[in-house]
Amino acid sequence: MPIIIDNGTVSPVIINEHDNVTMECQARGRPRPYITWFRRNNDQNNRTQLENQVLANSTDGQYHLINVNRYQTGHYECRASNGVNEHVVSKDIELRVLCK
Repeated sequence: MPIIIDNGTVSPVIINEHDNVTMECQARGRPRPYITWFRRNNDQNNRTQLENQVLANSTDGQYHLINVNRYQTGHYECRASNGVNEHVVSKDIELRVLCK
């Protein structure tokens, strides 16, 4: 069963518009977990939902954003899973983009 290790990226991540950023989510388990990144959106009822699109899927847990713009501000979620008992653990990371 995978577990998230808390020495990854600390939330919130605050960067300037047009900068690059790498968010990292570390997990361990046997077999080695895959990390999948999603972006969270708010719907009209102000409930948080995950977008259906997978942003990144890897074993290193890194998600790279290049030339970030203000529209990428928001909450990102990393999910760790290794297929054991279909157990999934997750972590929310908020990205704040400062604009001039």
